[in-house]
Amino acid sequence: MSQPCLFCDNNSGSREHLWPAWIHDRKDFGPIKMQIGKSETIIRPNPQLKIKTVCGVCNNGWMSDLEAENIPIIGSMLQDIAMPLDQEQQKLVAAWSVKTAMMSDSMKGRNAPNKFYTKDECLNLRQSRQIPSRTLIWIGRVGGMHLADVGNDFTFLYPNGERLTSNTASTIVAGHFVTQVVTVHMDSEGANIDEIPCKFGNWDEKLIQIWPIQKPVVQWPPKISFTNGGPEGIAYLLDRWRLGEQTDIISAGKVPD
Repeated sequence: MSQPCLFCDNNSGSREHLWPAWIHDRKDFGPIKMQIGKSETIIRPNPQLKIKTVCGVCNNGWMSDLEAENIPIIGSMLQDIAMPLDQEQQKLVAAWSVKTAMMSDSMKGRNAPNKFYTKDECLNLRQSRQIPSRTLIWIGRVGGMHLADVGNDFTFLYPNGERLTSNTASTIVAGHFVTQVVTVHMDSEGANIDEIPCKFGNWDEKLIQIWPIQKPVVQWPPKISFTNGGPEGIAYLLDRWRLGEQTDIISAGKVPD
């Protein structure tokens, strides 16, 4: 029996690209490695990964519209063209980033106990492009042309070990363009969080925050680009939320309810 669409109550089954077709049209990225949870890593010769968790109405409607509006923006950054982003463009890239993060999250399985984004959050994105509460989004640049979609779920705990929050981080790479989405869910009734810790690093030089919007205009790319390896390697971005002894603190003032 078909499951409901990720973004509405219609039956799912429409084959939607995880990375949209227009990205593949710009670059043949070749085989990709794929792993879901703790399953074995597999190599797919065709990078045009399609998933069936949305319906045709969403796929060919609001999702197609969101892609079309983002092609001139993300397409330019993908091809390493420097550009300013005004507030409307920042909102468009933020909505695209969350849509892609939700699609990636749905690959865990529709009824998976660890599926992160709620039905209401997905509905709100479809209906009004509303970004989930307590979501932060950054963009950056990576040298070379790459394709990646990496999701990590993590938690914050009280000193007594009780769970304070459940969180997810999605890092999406298309060509030279990088976006990272972090969403926080409060687990304890009445809980509040004043600060969000992440691994120590010069993130302000490598990433530009586009949600919540901080500046009316931002200039891409940032001062420092990620590399394949070494001290500026993109692996550090993927590992940003696995805390060690040194952490940066991001003000919760940047994480609206």
